[in-house]
Amino acid sequence: MTYTPARIIGALRRRKNDLIRSALYRPVDGVQLRNVVLFEAFDGKVIGDSPLDIFNALKIARPDLEFFWTVKPGVQAPQGSTGLKYGSREWLKVLATAKYLVNNSAFPWYFKKVAGQIYLQTWHGTPLKRLVLDIEAGKVSAQYLSTMRKEAAAWDYLISPSAYATKCFASSFGFPIKNGSGQTLEVGYPRNDRLSASADERAAIRNRVRKQLGVKSAQTQLVLYAPTWRDTNRNAIGTLQTVNHIDAATKMPKGFQLMYRGHSMTLDAHNSKTANGAIDVTDYPDITELYLAADVLITDYSSVMFDFAITGKPMIFLTPDIDKYVADRGFYFDFVAEAPGPICHTTADVIAALENINEVAKQYGMVYKAWQQKFNSLEDGKATARVIAAVFGAK
Repeated sequence: MTYTPARIIGALRRRKNDLIRSALYRPVDGVQLRNVVLFEAFDGKVIGDSPLDIFNALKIARPDLEFFWTVKPGVQAPQGSTGLKYGSREWLKVLATAKYLVNNSAFPWYFKKVAGQIYLQTWHGTPLKRLVLDIEAGKVSAQYLSTMRKEAAAWDYLISPSAYATKCFASSFGFPIKNGSGQTLEVGYPRNDRLSASADERAAIRNRVRKQLGVKSAQTQLVLYAPTWRDTNRNAIGTLQTVNHIDAATKMPKGFQLMYRGHSMTLDAHNSKTANGAIDVTDYPDITELYLAADVLITDYSSVMFDFAITGKPMIFLTPDIDKYVADRGFYFDFVAEAPGPICHTTADVIAALENINEVAKQYGMVYKAWQQKFNSLEDGKATARVIAAVFGAK
């Protein structure tokens, strides 16, 4: 890993800001906790993922609670809640006094859960690449490992979408903690509940989103391209760069239209040119709706492959750097052998697969069903209800 002077300066500046915030942060055991919930998704960069589905249901199930969301510039808290700027005095105060904390990633290194707080960790996807303690030594920073160990020790509940994920989380996070604290909720992902809604509800979302995106024909095959980020792909100051292996000169087959979804980790580097002429849906607030609007998914190593499989629609994997990626991070299983769609190394391979998408779907039919059984058997549209019952109960 290369550390340029600009990157070191940027890291020092962030560290300084964190030290100031840690001095202002006052977690005190025995303090009177407020009957509120603090929600956070990807450090406040978005309002979404499973925390949003839990929030929407909790507004109805527990109207006695007050709701706050961590937000960064340009992000607005949803109706029925209050936005708190990440790192602000008020945010630090709520972090230290809220009865409930809901996060899909991690709070800063200086976070300390106080007595009586209940921390629900939703995480943000079924793992393909190895996580935290399972990553080869030397390929992840000591600070990150320390933060995640403290994080896992603070979790009261961790949501898991499958028995497979539960096993991965146990080894990567050491969760549940060895002394018996912490409970894994193997219940499915709340963010996926709408993928199992009624046919009429799913059709209504599909039609609305496609119209909003300017897709004029119901016969158009809408293709969602959603690659993940690369830890080795950073600029001089350390900002993660966007990934798009489909260049602007690529022409979709007749009747197909491409939309591009940048990863939440690369939002700081995203601009209008990143999509290379495709419909840019990076800022679309709800990726679940995009799954319903799309007819085909193209991805690489992103956990969207596990969620999208609930729809039963075809998937294609564009992985020109797979050997390097596996060497850098490692996988939990033989992805090439189990992938529920073709592994493509070039854009030309992807186009060929799209031109024969019906045949591709038939070819991978049995593999796809095995994939769904392994990763999606709990996804019945009731995951959110199970989480709320376990963590929040009734008023």
